[in-house]
Amino acid sequence: MIRQLRYVNSRGDEVVFAGGSGPYHFGQLDIFDTERDYRSVGSTITSFTDGIRELSLAVVMREGSAEHHNRLEDVLSYDVRTGQPGTLWAGDSYMRCWIPKRRLSDWMHYDSYCVWDCTVVTDRPHWVRTVEFELYARDDLDRGGLNYPHDYPHNYLYSAGASQVIRNPFMLPCACDIAFAGPCVQPYVIIGGNRYQVRSTVEAGQLLLVRGYGGKDIAIRHSDGTERSAFAQGVREPGANIFAEVPVGDSVASWSGSYNVSVTLYEERTTPWWT
Repeated sequence: MIRQLRYVNSRGDEVVFAGGSGPYHFGQLDIFDTERDYRSVGSTITSFTDGIRELSLAVVMREGSAEHHNRLEDVLSYDVRTGQPGTLWAGDSYMRCWIPKRRLSDWMHYDSYCVWDCTVVTDRPHWVRTVEFELYARDDLDRGGLNYPHDYPHNYLYSAGASQVIRNPFMLPCACDIAFAGPCVQPYVIIGGNRYQVRSTVEAGQLLLVRGYGGKDIAIRHSDGTERSAFAQGVREPGANIFAEVPVGDSVASWSGSYNVSVTLYEERTTPWWT
């Protein structure tokens, strides 16, 4: 069951529409309905497509105040004014959207009660869920070898690099985001036989972000939060596709082991997952 919705605007402010306590609740809605456009040739469907969708969401305020009126308007209108989408959460899944239209009713009868009939607009009508993996640097790579109480004819060294099994639990190959933590030079990670690599130098305190989900991008984020593009440095050659999808099931992820790597996998569908 989905007992709670929440909208988080692009500044991080949120309002929670709960089925139980709190001033905001949700009423009638169609945001969970499924609708896909399609293309056809003659009498044969050739593909399904996404378009801009308008969805309805009734927000009910009970035992609220003027402060609650103002907060709802401030949180929802911020994204409309900036043009940046907010995030509507349903359980553990989310959709990027705006809520630009709100029709207020029943407000004149009770000081603490009213209803907003909201229109939710999205140009990416998908609900999304994620799974994340942290690949940690090995702290033994700089030790050089093992000290034994007796001499041996050769040295026993730690194996170069590191590896870890990650799992795509979804039904289809999925897009991924990858973050490399500095310091590192030309960092890479190999997943399912594909090498994700960027020919850039990342300093301590910086992050190299490979955004394979949504609008594809590569950027270096500085410690002050600003970013500069590294899109042209992404490696694209046989065996190395910087934006490749991760196959279904288990894959071995291997990297040098000298820096931390974060991998986020994304799954989409037209309705949220019930929890």
